[in-house]
Amino acid sequence: MNNNLTRIAIAIPESAIEVFEMALEPFVQSLLWSVDDTTDMQVMEGFSETAPNSDLLIGAIKHAASISKIEVPEVIIEQVPDRDWVGENLKQFPPISVGRFFIYGSHIDLRPLAGQIPIRIDQSVAFGTGSHATTAGCLLAISALGKKINPERILDMGTGSGILALAMIKLWHQRVVASDIDETAVGVARENAVLNGVAKQLICKSGIGFAALDGNGMKNSRYKKFDLITANILARPLAAMAGDLAGALAPGGRAILSGLITRDEKMVLNAHRRYGLYLEKRIVIDDWLTLVLKKGKPKKIT
Repeated sequence: MNNNLTRIAIAIPESAIEVFEMALEPFVQSLLWSVDDTTDMQVMEGFSETAPNSDLLIGAIKHAASISKIEVPEVIIEQVPDRDWVGENLKQFPPISVGRFFIYGSHIDLRPLAGQIPIRIDQSVAFGTGSHATTAGCLLAISALGKKINPERILDMGTGSGILALAMIKLWHQRVVASDIDETAVGVARENAVLNGVAKQLICKSGIGFAALDGNGMKNSRYKKFDLITANILARPLAAMAGDLAGALAPGGRAILSGLITRDEKMVLNAHRRYGLYLEKRIVIDDWLTLVLKKGKPKKIT
Protein backbone atom coordinates (compact mmCIF):
# COMPACT_ATOMS: atom_id res chain seq x y z
CA MET A 1 0.00 0.00 0.00
CA ASN A 2 1.48 3.33 -1.04
CA ASN A 3 0.52 6.06 1.43
CA ASN A 4 2.33 8.94 -0.34
CA LEU A 5 2.25 10.90 2.91
CA THR A 6 4.72 13.50 4.09
CA ARG A 7 5.01 14.22 7.82
CA ILE A 8 5.98 17.66 9.14
CA ALA A 9 6.77 17.91 12.86
CA ILE A 10 7.89 20.71 15.19
CA ALA A 11 8.07 21.17 18.97
CA ILE A 12 6.80 24.49 20.32
CA PRO A 13 5.53 25.98 23.60
CA GLU A 14 1.79 25.90 24.20
CA SER A 15 1.54 29.69 23.89
CA ALA A 16 2.63 29.46 20.23
CA ILE A 17 0.11 26.84 19.06
CA GLU A 18 -2.35 29.25 17.48
CA VAL A 19 0.30 31.07 15.43
CA PHE A 20 1.94 27.88 14.19
CA GLU A 21 -1.45 26.32 13.42
CA MET A 22 -2.05 29.19 11.00
CA ALA A 23 1.46 28.83 9.57
CA LEU A 24 1.18 25.08 8.88
CA GLU A 25 -2.43 24.88 7.66
CA PRO A 26 -1.61 25.83 4.02
CA PHE A 27 0.92 23.00 3.77
CA VAL A 28 -1.03 20.05 5.24
CA GLN A 29 -4.35 18.23 4.96
CA SER A 30 -4.48 17.26 8.64
CA LEU A 31 -2.93 18.74 11.75
CA LEU A 32 -2.64 17.47 15.31
CA TRP A 33 -0.57 18.06 18.41
CA SER A 34 0.37 16.25 21.60
CA VAL A 35 2.41 16.99 24.73
CA ASP A 36 5.96 15.73 25.17
CA ASP A 37 5.91 14.78 28.87
CA THR A 38 9.68 15.11 29.18
CA THR A 39 9.86 18.71 27.93
CA ASP A 40 6.26 20.00 28.31
CA MET A 41 6.52 21.15 24.70
CA GLN A 42 3.69 20.74 22.21
CA VAL A 43 4.60 18.41 19.37
CA MET A 44 2.69 19.63 16.32
CA GLU A 45 2.40 17.19 13.41
CA GLY A 46 0.99 17.82 9.97
CA PHE A 47 0.43 15.34 7.15
CA SER A 48 0.26 16.05 3.45
CA GLU A 49 -0.34 13.88 0.40
CA THR A 50 2.24 15.94 -1.52
CA ALA A 51 5.71 17.04 -0.45
CA PRO A 52 5.63 20.73 0.58
CA ASN A 53 7.86 23.43 -0.86
CA SER A 54 10.54 23.32 1.84
CA ASP A 55 11.67 26.92 1.32
CA LEU A 56 8.12 28.27 1.71
CA LEU A 57 7.49 26.00 4.68
CA ILE A 58 10.67 27.03 6.51
CA GLY A 59 9.91 30.66 5.74
CA ALA A 60 6.43 30.33 7.26
CA ILE A 61 7.83 28.64 10.36
CA LYS A 62 10.49 31.35 10.80
CA HIS A 63 7.82 34.01 10.50
CA ALA A 64 5.64 32.23 13.08
CA ALA A 65 8.61 31.97 15.44
CA SER A 66 9.26 35.68 15.08
CA ILE A 67 5.63 36.53 15.87
CA SER A 68 5.65 34.15 18.86
CA LYS A 69 9.02 35.53 20.04
CA ILE A 70 10.61 32.10 20.29
CA GLU A 71 13.59 30.44 18.65
CA VAL A 72 12.96 28.83 15.30
CA PRO A 73 12.06 25.21 16.11
CA GLU A 74 13.72 22.24 14.46
CA VAL A 75 11.58 21.11 11.53
CA ILE A 76 11.23 17.44 10.63
CA ILE A 77 10.08 16.73 7.08
CA GLU A 78 9.92 13.04 6.27
CA GLN A 79 8.12 10.55 4.08
CA VAL A 80 5.79 8.27 6.01
CA PRO A 81 6.90 4.65 5.42
CA ASP A 82 4.55 2.43 3.43
CA ARG A 83 2.51 0.33 5.85
CA ASP A 84 -0.85 -1.38 5.91
CA TRP A 85 -2.27 1.19 8.31
CA VAL A 86 -5.83 -0.04 7.87
CA GLY A 87 -4.93 -3.64 8.64
CA GLU A 88 -2.86 -2.68 11.67
CA ASN A 89 -5.43 -0.27 13.05
CA LEU A 90 -8.30 -2.71 12.68
CA LYS A 91 -6.62 -4.90 15.27
CA GLN A 92 -6.67 -1.96 17.71
CA PHE A 93 -10.19 -0.72 16.88
CA PRO A 94 -12.65 -2.15 19.43
CA PRO A 95 -16.38 -1.44 19.28
CA ILE A 96 -17.42 1.85 20.89
CA SER A 97 -20.65 2.84 22.58
CA VAL A 98 -21.26 6.60 22.43
CA GLY A 99 -24.64 7.91 23.51
CA ARG A 100 -27.25 5.88 21.65
CA PHE A 101 -24.76 4.66 19.04
CA PHE A 102 -22.75 1.44 18.75
CA ILE A 103 -19.76 1.97 16.44
CA TYR A 104 -18.06 -1.16 15.16
CA GLY A 105 -15.74 -2.40 12.42
CA SER A 106 -16.32 -5.27 10.02
CA HIS A 107 -13.93 -7.40 12.09
CA ILE A 108 -16.23 -7.25 15.15
CA ASP A 109 -18.69 -10.07 15.84
CA LEU A 110 -20.20 -8.39 18.92
CA ARG A 111 -23.60 -6.84 18.28
CA PRO A 112 -25.28 -3.84 19.93
CA LEU A 113 -27.49 -4.00 22.98
CA ALA A 114 -31.23 -3.53 22.62
CA GLY A 115 -32.01 0.09 21.83
CA GLN A 116 -28.55 0.93 20.51
CA ILE A 117 -28.15 2.19 16.95
CA PRO A 118 -25.42 0.26 15.08
CA ILE A 119 -23.04 2.08 12.73
CA ARG A 120 -20.41 0.14 10.82
CA ILE A 121 -17.25 2.17 10.27
CA ASP A 122 -13.88 0.69 9.34
CA GLN A 123 -10.62 2.56 9.75
CA SER A 124 -9.92 4.41 6.51
CA VAL A 125 -8.16 7.41 5.01
CA ALA A 126 -11.07 9.65 6.09
CA PHE A 127 -11.40 11.02 9.62
CA GLY A 128 -14.11 9.71 11.91
CA THR A 129 -14.43 6.37 13.68
CA GLY A 130 -15.94 7.56 16.94
CA SER A 131 -12.73 7.07 18.92
CA HIS A 132 -11.61 10.71 18.81
CA ALA A 133 -13.00 13.08 21.44
CA THR A 134 -14.43 15.47 18.84
CA THR A 135 -16.39 12.75 17.04
CA ALA A 136 -17.55 11.30 20.36
CA GLY A 137 -18.66 14.76 21.51
CA CYS A 138 -20.71 15.24 18.34
CA LEU A 139 -22.33 11.82 18.72
CA LEU A 140 -23.25 12.64 22.33
CA ALA A 141 -24.75 15.95 21.21
CA ILE A 142 -26.73 14.23 18.44
CA SER A 143 -27.99 11.62 20.94
CA ALA A 144 -29.16 14.33 23.34
CA LEU A 145 -30.93 16.26 20.58
CA GLY A 146 -32.66 13.08 19.48
CA LYS A 147 -34.82 13.32 22.58
CA LYS A 148 -36.01 16.88 21.91
CA ILE A 149 -36.08 17.62 18.16
CA ASN A 150 -36.98 15.91 14.89
CA PRO A 151 -35.12 17.79 12.14
CA GLU A 152 -36.18 17.26 8.54
CA ARG A 153 -33.33 19.12 6.81
CA ILE A 154 -29.84 18.13 7.96
CA LEU A 155 -26.31 19.00 6.81
CA ASP A 156 -22.99 17.42 7.82
CA MET A 157 -20.20 19.83 6.86
CA GLY A 158 -16.73 18.24 6.60
CA THR A 159 -18.21 14.77 6.75
CA GLY A 160 -14.96 12.74 6.67
CA SER A 161 -15.93 9.08 7.00
CA GLY A 162 -19.59 10.10 7.13
CA ILE A 163 -20.05 8.83 10.67
CA LEU A 164 -22.11 11.80 11.88
CA ALA A 165 -24.28 11.79 8.77
CA LEU A 166 -24.93 8.06 9.20
CA ALA A 167 -25.78 8.56 12.87
CA MET A 168 -28.33 11.27 12.01
CA ILE A 169 -29.86 9.25 9.17
CA LYS A 170 -30.36 6.26 11.45
CA LEU A 171 -31.60 8.32 14.40
CA TRP A 172 -34.13 10.52 12.59
CA HIS A 173 -34.77 8.49 9.42
CA GLN A 174 -34.22 11.56 7.26
CA ARG A 175 -32.04 12.35 4.28
CA VAL A 176 -28.77 14.05 5.15
CA VAL A 177 -26.64 16.27 2.92
CA ALA A 178 -22.93 15.67 3.52
CA SER A 179 -20.01 17.63 2.09
CA ASP A 180 -16.24 17.59 2.35
CA ILE A 181 -13.36 19.47 0.75
CA ASP A 182 -11.64 16.11 0.17
CA GLU A 183 -13.10 14.08 -2.69
CA THR A 184 -11.56 10.92 -1.20
CA ALA A 185 -13.51 11.48 2.01
CA VAL A 186 -16.73 11.93 0.02
CA GLY A 187 -16.06 8.56 -1.64
CA VAL A 188 -15.45 6.92 1.75
CA ALA A 189 -18.67 8.41 3.14
CA ARG A 190 -20.63 7.01 0.21
CA GLU A 191 -19.06 3.58 0.71
CA ASN A 192 -19.95 3.64 4.40
CA ALA A 193 -23.52 4.60 3.55
CA VAL A 194 -23.74 1.51 1.35
CA LEU A 195 -22.30 -0.68 4.13
CA ASN A 196 -24.94 0.68 6.52
CA GLY A 197 -27.81 0.28 4.08
CA VAL A 198 -28.62 4.00 3.87
CA ALA A 199 -27.08 4.98 0.52
CA LYS A 200 -30.36 6.48 -0.71
CA GLN A 201 -30.57 8.74 2.35
CA LEU A 202 -27.09 10.28 1.94
CA ILE A 203 -26.53 13.12 -0.52
CA CYS A 204 -22.78 13.73 -0.86
CA LYS A 205 -21.08 16.83 -2.26
CA SER A 206 -17.41 17.78 -2.57
CA GLY A 207 -16.21 21.36 -2.41
CA ILE A 208 -14.97 24.16 -0.18
CA GLY A 209 -17.26 25.05 2.70
CA PHE A 210 -20.84 26.02 1.95
CA ALA A 211 -19.94 26.65 -1.68
CA ALA A 212 -20.16 22.87 -2.08
CA LEU A 213 -23.93 23.21 -1.83
CA ASP A 214 -24.26 25.56 -4.82
CA GLY A 215 -25.33 24.17 -8.18
CA ASN A 216 -26.89 20.83 -9.06
CA GLY A 217 -30.23 22.06 -7.78
CA MET A 218 -28.99 22.25 -4.18
CA LYS A 219 -29.22 26.00 -3.69
CA ASN A 220 -32.90 26.23 -4.56
CA SER A 221 -33.95 22.86 -3.20
CA ARG A 222 -35.68 22.08 0.06
CA TYR A 223 -32.19 21.86 1.58
CA LYS A 224 -31.65 25.61 1.29
CA LYS A 225 -32.33 26.13 5.01
CA PHE A 226 -31.29 23.39 7.39
CA ASP A 227 -32.80 22.51 10.76
CA LEU A 228 -29.52 21.00 11.95
CA ILE A 229 -25.93 21.45 10.81
CA THR A 230 -22.93 19.51 12.13
CA ALA A 231 -19.36 20.65 11.48
CA ASN A 232 -16.47 18.74 13.04
CA ILE A 233 -13.52 20.64 11.55
CA LEU A 234 -10.89 23.08 12.88
CA ALA A 235 -11.49 26.17 15.02
CA ARG A 236 -10.44 28.81 12.49
CA PRO A 237 -12.49 27.42 9.58
CA LEU A 238 -15.47 27.20 11.96
CA ALA A 239 -15.09 30.87 12.87
CA ALA A 240 -14.53 31.89 9.24
CA MET A 241 -17.69 30.09 8.06
CA ALA A 242 -19.94 31.42 10.84
CA GLY A 243 -21.81 33.79 8.50
CA ASP A 244 -22.38 31.11 5.87
CA LEU A 245 -23.56 28.65 8.52
CA ALA A 246 -26.00 31.18 9.98
CA GLY A 247 -27.32 31.91 6.50
CA ALA A 248 -27.90 28.20 5.82
CA LEU A 249 -29.57 27.55 9.19
CA ALA A 250 -33.34 27.91 9.60
CA PRO A 251 -34.71 30.07 12.43
CA GLY A 252 -34.65 27.99 15.60
CA GLY A 253 -32.23 25.56 13.97
CA ARG A 254 -29.22 24.12 15.74
CA ALA A 255 -25.56 23.67 14.90
CA ILE A 256 -23.18 21.15 16.45
CA LEU A 257 -19.59 22.39 16.18
CA SER A 258 -16.44 20.52 17.11
CA GLY A 259 -12.79 20.10 16.19
CA LEU A 260 -11.64 22.76 18.66
CA ILE A 261 -9.98 22.77 22.06
CA THR A 262 -11.25 24.73 25.04
CA ARG A 263 -8.93 27.71 24.47
CA ASP A 264 -10.63 28.28 21.08
CA GLU A 265 -14.15 28.47 22.53
CA LYS A 266 -14.32 32.26 22.84
CA MET A 267 -13.14 32.82 19.27
CA VAL A 268 -15.66 30.38 17.77
CA LEU A 269 -18.55 31.54 19.96
CA ASN A 270 -17.96 35.23 19.28
CA ALA A 271 -17.90 34.59 15.54
CA HIS A 272 -21.31 32.89 15.66
CA ARG A 273 -22.92 35.28 18.15
CA ARG A 274 -22.49 38.06 15.61
CA TYR A 275 -24.94 36.18 13.40
CA GLY A 276 -27.54 35.40 16.06
CA LEU A 277 -26.37 31.95 17.21
CA TYR A 278 -26.17 31.30 20.92
CA LEU A 279 -24.65 28.59 23.07
CA GLU A 280 -27.13 25.98 24.23
CA LYS A 281 -24.83 23.17 25.39
CA ARG A 282 -21.13 22.40 25.65
CA ILE A 283 -19.43 18.99 25.93
CA VAL A 284 -15.79 18.70 27.00
CA ILE A 285 -13.79 15.50 26.53
CA ASP A 286 -10.04 15.56 27.25
CA ASP A 287 -9.88 19.33 26.58
CA TRP A 288 -11.64 18.88 23.23
CA LEU A 289 -14.84 20.86 22.96
CA THR A 290 -18.18 20.30 21.24
CA LEU A 291 -20.66 23.20 21.11
CA VAL A 292 -24.39 23.08 20.45
CA LEU A 293 -25.65 26.44 19.19
CA LYS A 294 -29.19 27.60 18.45
CA LYS A 295 -30.29 30.29 16.03
CA GLY A 296 -32.47 32.62 18.07
CA LYS A 297 -32.67 34.00 21.59
CA PRO A 298 -30.20 32.61 24.16
CA LYS A 299 -31.42 30.19 26.78
CA LYS A 300 -29.97 28.61 29.89
CA ILE A 301 -26.67 26.81 29.25
CA THR A 302 -26.34 23.19 30.38
